Amino acid sequence: STGSFDFADLLLDDVERIEIIKGPMSALYGSDAIGGVIQIFTRKAGKSKALISIERGSYDTLKENITSQIKKKRYNVFLSATRYDTEGLSIAKDGSEKDGYENLSVASRLETAITGDTKLQITGRITESKKELDGFDFLTGRPADDLDYRQQRRWSLVGITISNPISHIWHQRLSFTDSRERLQYLDETTSSNRSDIDLFIDTINWQHNIYSREDKVLTVGYEWQNNRANINSAFGGYGRTAINHAFYAQEYRNLTASTNLLTSIRWDDSTIYENAFTYRFGLTYKPAEDVSWYIQYGTGFKGPTLNDLFWPGSGNPSLKPEKSRSWEIGAEETLGDHTFFSISYYSNIFKNLIEWAPDPSAGGLWRPQNVGRASSKGIETEIRWSPSSGISMSGTYTYDDTEDKETHTYLKRRPLNKYTFKLQLRPSSRESLAIIYFHSGRRLDTGNVTLPAYSRVDLTGSYRIGQKGEIYMRIENLFDKEYEEASGYSTPGFSTYGGIRLTL
Repeated sequence: STGSFDFADLLLDDVERIEIIKGPMSALYGSDAIGGVIQIFTRKAGKSKALISIERGSYDTLKENITSQIKKKRYNVFLSATRYDTEGLSIAKDGSEKDGYENLSVASRLETAITGDTKLQITGRITESKKELDGFDFLTGRPADDLDYRQQRRWSLVGITISNPISHIWHQRLSFTDSRERLQYLDETTSSNRSDIDLFIDTINWQHNIYSREDKVLTVGYEWQNNRANINSAFGGYGRTAINHAFYAQEYRNLTASTNLLTSIRWDDSTIYENAFTYRFGLTYKPAEDVSWYIQYGTGFKGPTLNDLFWPGSGNPSLKPEKSRSWEIGAEETLGDHTFFSISYYSNIFKNLIEWAPDPSAGGLWRPQNVGRASSKGIETEIRWSPSSGISMSGTYTYDDTEDKETHTYLKRRPLNKYTFKLQLRPSSRESLAIIYFHSGRRLDTGNVTLPAYSRVDLTGSYRIGQKGEIYMRIENLFDKEYEEASGYSTPGFSTYGGIRLTL
């Protein structure tokens, strides 16, 4: 209902890798891919085995995980269960009450061959969490202790995918996803509900890949999505459904032996806001085997949320989708077997941004409106160097010049400069040590507060015991730096964690 996702409850024990695509990707993924896509790949079974891990650390933190993997010729099964508990620290920086957190997550993934080349994949996840929350003091404009405020969340996800080739050049994939979420905000003293939220997202995606030649791939597809929200609270509530139909196409082809072209388009037809047409293209040129130059241009959109449109007393049904356009030019080069370097320049323009402002047509009532405009442009660079098998170094730097076109100030919580450095040491096949340095420059926050720059150093290390065991540790915020990611909210100080993993 808010258009956002709560990453806090997503534990990583069943996650294999995370990939990030930057720039507008609405031409393939639709609404919300206005600035990029984060795709999280869950693990599938390797060889059959079981794993157990236990970790303890600062803030009275305890984490336990058990994982089972079964790998057979025609199927594989992955199952993981994780329990995480911490006494925590006060969410409000000016507060004193510790805000605890509990999480129990079970995740599974089954892959099997039904008949011939037809494959079935079933992914499941269920998470139950409890969070102690703090309130907000409108007089000071900062969060403040709330001794009785708590959130309970239950989130479940089931995904089913069937894929099979229609012919040697035509492959199809049909997927169905059902996501359900229940949120309860409770008053612990009276055991009464402050609000109840039930959210449902059902998605069907039918995708076809057609390989006309070895150097050309055409992808076409249809996506149907149903979003439902039922909200009851002391401040209001509603029950609404939104349905979206989308058709998309993408073509990848080799123009020459060294030049590739990627083109994608998409049409979204929504029942709650105006339709959207988006597109994207990218051209890649390889002047040498280990060198790539590229340029890409695309458009994106983000539809107004259910809360924006339908919240009683302040919803605005006439809202239009937020829109963006972006271009990027860059280069990547691999030098021998030890060094990788990349650099890119990007420029983004955003319009119709939804912001709260007085609406003259509604008698000056504050409500969400399409009044925002913004831009961001900058440079990103990355370098990786491995002088030997036991030493590797990597670093990144981002210069991000943003502007709110209405106020002519920087966008909130986006530093002008940000960089990282990582040193990885592997003295032998058993030991591993990493030093991670992160720096964030000054950034503007709510209420025209400027948050100061900060630097943070983390350490991680591990040692393998035989073939079955591993002990590990990490130190976060080694020098106990005091900083704020968001104005008025706490961040952990010097923290230590350690654990053991066993393979059975």
